[in-house]
Amino acid sequence: MSIEGVGRGRPAMMAFLGRSIPRRILASLVTIYIATYLATAIVVYSSVRSSILQSNTGALQQLAELKYDRLVNVMDTLATDVAAWSQLEVMNDLVSGDIDKRVSRTLDGLKQLYGLSGDLYAFDAAGNLLAATGMRPTGNAVRQLPIEWARHSDSGLVLLGRHTDPISGGQIVAFEVPVYGSFDKTFRIGTLVLSYPWPAVEKLLFSTETGTILLETGETPHILAVDPAAIADRVEINGRKIRNSATHSDLIVGRSTPKTGILGAWQVQSLQETSVVTRSLIHVGEELALLGAALGIPIFALGRWLSNRLTAPVMELTRVVREIADTDKLDARVPISSNDELGTLARSFNRMTENLERATTEREQFVRDLETLNQTLEAKVAARTEELQAAITAQQRLIGDISHEIKSPLARLGVALGLARLTTNNVAPKQFDRMEQEIGNVSALASELLTLARLDIASASVAFAEVDVRELVAQIVADAIYEVPDRKDDVVLREPDDLVIVDGNEDLLRRAIENVVRNALFYTAPKTPIEIIIAHKGARFVSVDIHDWGPGVPDIALAHLFEPFYRVDEARARKTGGSGVGLAICQRVVLLHGGTVRATNNRPSGLIVEIEIPVTRQSA
Repeated sequence: MSIEGVGRGRPAMMAFLGRSIPRRILASLVTIYIATYLATAIVVYSSVRSSILQSNTGALQQLAELKYDRLVNVMDTLATDVAAWSQLEVMNDLVSGDIDKRVSRTLDGLKQLYGLSGDLYAFDAAGNLLAATGMRPTGNAVRQLPIEWARHSDSGLVLLGRHTDPISGGQIVAFEVPVYGSFDKTFRIGTLVLSYPWPAVEKLLFSTETGTILLETGETPHILAVDPAAIADRVEINGRKIRNSATHSDLIVGRSTPKTGILGAWQVQSLQETSVVTRSLIHVGEELALLGAALGIPIFALGRWLSNRLTAPVMELTRVVREIADTDKLDARVPISSNDELGTLARSFNRMTENLERATTEREQFVRDLETLNQTLEAKVAARTEELQAAITAQQRLIGDISHEIKSPLARLGVALGLARLTTNNVAPKQFDRMEQEIGNVSALASELLTLARLDIASASVAFAEVDVRELVAQIVADAIYEVPDRKDDVVLREPDDLVIVDGNEDLLRRAIENVVRNALFYTAPKTPIEIIIAHKGARFVSVDIHDWGPGVPDIALAHLFEPFYRVDEARARKTGGSGVGLAICQRVVLLHGGTVRATNNRPSGLIVEIEIPVTRQSA
């Protein structure tokens, strides 16, 4: 299967498992079983494999010991025999050159008697071959003691390891022993050599069941014999000695233990292929797999039953929850089938649905009551709104009517007052002046009230056009100074260089700004500076600020300055003729134009009134 196929199969498997809790529980149980069994099987398999390898290693070591002991027994026997034969009485004939051939006959007899596989050679003290089995010297030919056999001639019995027979040419192992005369044990009369064919040595070691290696240890270890030959290429010689590991990656090795004697430098190794030894593990793996499958079937069945049994209450709870969600009926209940945690969950859910059902009933009743109260409140609010609107309309109409009705009698009073001045021949002019001033005040009040009423009633019908703020304020300042020329030097106008155009009603704006300017002039003493500043407030607004350094007003009165008929000082208002409506008209006009107006005290003395109005355009 490709990686892409595995990638597509995983979401499908997750979707399958995610459809129900029993499937996930069953999958979890099966996964736990598989993981546990695999871990157990791996441990068992590893233990069996280790035991088999250790057992075969011990068996191979015993086999190597057996082969080595067999070889030692043969070689010790040959060494003992050749040593005994070198002391026979007949060997004294080597001194005379074995004229009567007794030594030769004796050697032949010994070979036949003992069934020797090799040959016996007798040399005199000069190294001449005098007697041998299997061959005879011919003519005057004299065979000398080969140099390979003469190297140890001064020692006792010597084993000559594997080498080529210098006489016959075959591979042999030889025993060399010096021969001394029976008449004088210190007088050497010759040398006796026993050759043993190397194939006979290999026959003692080699077997068809296992491989065998015969090593000669020492300073330079080397292999003397190996079967089969290919094994020699797989056995490492590390440095000067064979590797000491008990098992190779593909071979199991058993070694003979070192011993003393003539074969003390030899070692036998028995080897066997690891794959041959572990071949039986295939059956172990098959049995473990069959056991796992046999155990998995009842575990799967038990897990499926257990998962369905455990999740049945949850599935019932899910059914009830779905029923409540689909029908919005809270009277459904979960059956309680046990007293465990799931039973406790079912009881808790039923108690929750009961509380929710009770709370829903109470909420519905509360909503009905609230709707009834809301309808009643809306009806009362509508009635009060209508009454308030009617009262405001009546008040505005009353103010307008009173203003209109007052202006006509005032006009007639003015005419009558003029006629009275003519008929009295200027008698009591102060009284007439007083009457004329009062008539003017009442007429101005009526005019302001009428303006205020019109702003409240007909604000939507006011016509707007472009108004140059700089020009408008300059005209207002000029008119104010014309009325009080002695204050000309007190008023300072500061304005920007570019045009400031607003969208508004010029008459209303004039009335609003003029009221503030006149108040600044009327409520400040001569020689008191008044500064009027026109400035931009960002990109959207223009401000007209009127600063004076007069007495100002108390801080508590600032919030009431723009209320109709509010007077900070009643005595001063009567003296100056103020009605308390001018700032209220200013505020109505500015709000009608989408702006704001506010008053703050100027420090250390005086008052600042700031008027902000949206700008239509600012151009040079």
